[in-house]
Amino acid sequence: MSDIEDSYSKKKSDVYLAYVDAPIKENDNLSVTDTFIGGSPIWLHPDSIPDSSMLQCSSCKSDKFMKLLIQAFAPIDNEQMEPILSNLQLQYTNFEFDDSHISADDDRILYVFICTNCPRKLGGVKCIRGVLRHSNNNKTKIDEIVKDETMGKKFDINPFDISSNTDSNPFSTNGNATNSTNTENPFAINMTAGSTIQTNNEKEDNKLSRKALRKLHDEETDKEHNSEREFKGYLLYVEQETFQHKPDHLKLPKNLKIDKDALELSEEKIIDTEELEKDPIKMDPRTEKLSQFLDDDVFQKFQEIVAYNPLQVLRYDMGGKPLYYAATKPLLDTIIPTPEFNKNSKRVFEMQLMPKMIMDLEENEVSVNDGMEWGTILIFTDAENHTPKFDNNGVGYVEECVRVQWEKRS
Repeated sequence: MSDIEDSYSKKKSDVYLAYVDAPIKENDNLSVTDTFIGGSPIWLHPDSIPDSSMLQCSSCKSDKFMKLLIQAFAPIDNEQMEPILSNLQLQYTNFEFDDSHISADDDRILYVFICTNCPRKLGGVKCIRGVLRHSNNNKTKIDEIVKDETMGKKFDINPFDISSNTDSNPFSTNGNATNSTNTENPFAINMTAGSTIQTNNEKEDNKLSRKALRKLHDEETDKEHNSEREFKGYLLYVEQETFQHKPDHLKLPKNLKIDKDALELSEEKIIDTEELEKDPIKMDPRTEKLSQFLDDDVFQKFQEIVAYNPLQVLRYDMGGKPLYYAATKPLLDTIIPTPEFNKNSKRVFEMQLMPKMIMDLEENEVSVNDGMEWGTILIFTDAENHTPKFDNNGVGYVEECVRVQWEKRS
């Protein structure tokens, strides 16, 4: 078995992948429990907005060009985080970790913004982690609101659809999901999260098939957006990463026989031996690009893994390892700074944005030369989920660590 085949022999990984489902429509009533790319952020409370400095680009010091890349609903619980904290304690025995800020009852959101005016500049991409801490009274009220909103939801349109298969949809919130743990579900919580998407006539919708409802939703008007301030918005759906569908370029013919002579230069290509003596590194132009690609093991691995699920826009793997776009020495996840707001803790990798997202967000809006050009955006968050301060609405925001690996320029 080849190294490539051995890497994917398990057919499944611990990573969850998000894909674009449908454009956000004018009639879609989104809430903080929705995950989407583009559009405008939905803050945890209308009167609780992050400090203005968090919303400014650290390079140009302006918020004018800061656009939302993704809003990800990502609650966590103690059972999910316990092995991650335990592993950190083994590595950093001088630290004592505190899990008092980890609660499945809290709403936890990751907002990622990019400054379109400062390409490739430090601080041009930011991640804000928001937490809404629920008191018992507030929690009961939220549960009732969400329950009411989801009673009429009957079509499979976004990650929180209560009627879809929970095995392939970690956002699902049917009875099976509420009785399970969150260790296999990065975005689930033990409450009815549900979708807030509604159609104009719920009673009539309930009589229609899921396929018909989806068609009706697709025919609705896409939500308008100011392209100077935001990207077009899209809902996401999530599935566990699998390697079941092997890309064609990784498949070798069963009757393949390697002819060594075929690896030699053809007689049609005349090699100037004097030129080779002067420049022994010079190679056949036909193989130069291929050689460069094969020599970049990190990028090759990135391409191979993504090829199994090429439409992914997000990889979520709390406490896992990033899928690097390019090699770095040392590895980025080994040199992430401790949180300024929680010096005794450590940050862990949580999720990364994938380049397919660029194609979706910039569709028909910018030229190739003017668009975003990142290879992947890596998000690292405080393992303790510490939030130094909550306001009167029970909301707190902190800035987390972002590392960008940019597209290679020729």
